[in-house]
Amino acid sequence: MPMIDVYATEGTFADKHALAQNLAAAVMRWEQVPDLALFRDNTAAFVHDLPADAIANVDGESTSVRVQVLTPAGVLVS
Repeated sequence: MPMIDVYATEGTFADKHALAQNLAAAVMRWEQVPDLALFRDNTAAFVHDLPADAIANVDGESTSVRVQVLTPAGVLVS
């Protein structure tokens, strides 16, 4: 199942549902799969809110956003 996960501090994104929906659609575009229910039902995005103290860079700032894309090997085209 292709999916994308976004991790950020709480309050980073105003509309997490719209972001998740747009990211899931982007994964389908990147994979260049047809717009069929099979692919729409099996492609997802997840937005994870984390407390500020759960994220830090070397300077202790909590402003980083992590994006992780999981997809079957060889399906992303350049």
